[in-house]
Amino acid sequence: MFRAFTQSSRSRQLYLLVVLLVFVFYFLPSSPTSKLKSLDVPRAYPPRDLVVAAVKRDDVSWIDKFLSEWQPRVYITDAALYFDKTSLTVPQNKGREANVYLTYIIDNYHKLPEYMVFIHALRYQWHNEDPMYDGVPVIRKLRLSYLDKVGFLPLRCSWTLGCPSELKPTNPFTTRVDDRSDTEEAYAEAFRQLFPNMTIPQVVGAACGGQFALTKWKILERPLEDYVRYRQWLMDTPLRDAVSGRIFEYSWHIMFGKPAINCPSAKECFCNVFGLCELECNSMGECEKRYKLPQYATMPPGWPENGPGTDGWPEVGWAD
Repeated sequence: MFRAFTQSSRSRQLYLLVVLLVFVFYFLPSSPTSKLKSLDVPRAYPPRDLVVAAVKRDDVSWIDKFLSEWQPRVYITDAALYFDKTSLTVPQNKGREANVYLTYIIDNYHKLPEYMVFIHALRYQWHNEDPMYDGVPVIRKLRLSYLDKVGFLPLRCSWTLGCPSELKPTNPFTTRVDDRSDTEEAYAEAFRQLFPNMTIPQVVGAACGGQFALTKWKILERPLEDYVRYRQWLMDTPLRDAVSGRIFEYSWHIMFGKPAINCPSAKECFCNVFGLCELECNSMGECEKRYKLPQYATMPPGWPENGPGTDGWPEVGWAD
């Protein structure tokens, strides 16, 4: 009888320990993180990855703080400069975010989650589809039910910049003046190598920003060998990163089955992609109180606490 009592007591202790561990694992709030600590903290995630192109100095703690339902996969492209052998990284720091996106797909092709979002590292960026350029509501409002249907979704709806015609590969500018014209001049030959079985488009139009969402089934429509070949082109090309990266920025939609001009109306896009169906939209490419193109590409330090209302940056609450 004493032995039975002891076994019963141990069973209760074991049961209480398991309950405590489950409580700690699932219910206690995670601490704020800086950089990549989120990858070291075991948590239960639904089948969705947030693929982030970053450099070592970027603070990505906002992902853990505001997007805990997504599993962060942060790639430090300059990890080799810091002798960082633990972070996710790329074979060579070349091609900007395109290298990260392709490396993730290649490394995870046989174990992809159902949903993936591919983004840059900073929370506030001039091209985020939000009145204050905040990346958090962009991802929170993303309609996965619609993503399920189409497989590929850019995270921008406003046509400024990129739509309805960003590049004319078969009739490029004759004088190089900026990254755009350099990209246009190089696009036709790059397209020929990347998509050898396709006709070079006369016009390419797509929402700018190089951020988008994908499903597993859409990625698997192409064989792994295609993604390996795309990345190898990126590694081998003598083009500057600003140009090779932009070539991919205006090729992702084609890679994933969209026409060369992929510019749905802003009203349709906001409704389908973000569930914002009551917006006033007076043109095909713009809806009221959603986006203003700033004068500068670099956000003011300390944004949005510092900087709004000056140098062309919108004031806080302008869209309320």
